[in-house]
Amino acid sequence: MESIAKIKELKEKIKELQTLMEDFVNLHHAKKNKIENLESEIEEIKQNMNKYLDDLEDLIDQK
Repeated sequence: MESIAKIKELKEKIKELQTLMEDFVNLHHAKKNKIENLESEIEEIKQNMNKYLDDLEDLIDQK
């Protein structure tokens, strides 16, 4: 009888660990996606800044 109780307890702990691992993996993916999105935004900002600087330089050259 004691063995069955221990087996049930182990099963519950294994399920809990599986849930924690899934949560960890999901969190990792979410952070990875956030980093990728931020990197894309930074790249877009750099490109826009270069364009704005080129436009500004053109305006300065026209005067």
